Amino acid sequence: MSAPDTNTETQERQHRGPLWGIWGALAVVAILLVWWLAAALSGEEPDPGQAVAPAEAAEQAETPPASD
Repeated sequence: MSAPDTNTETQERQHRGPLWGIWGALAVVAILLVWWLAAALSGEEPDPGQAVAPAEAAEQAETPPASD
């Protein structure tokens, strides 16, 4: 049940700013999602000349050097 003194025209004006903000945020999220999907599906492989991954570096650091 709604209040007896509801003025929808005033409420529309009062809610216009927040609604535009919500729509703007949704648009930004949609653009970022499309950008992220395009980057993920581009098929580019990582450069083999890049530095060793941290997990691999930790494994290499724990391995003692071979003795002759």
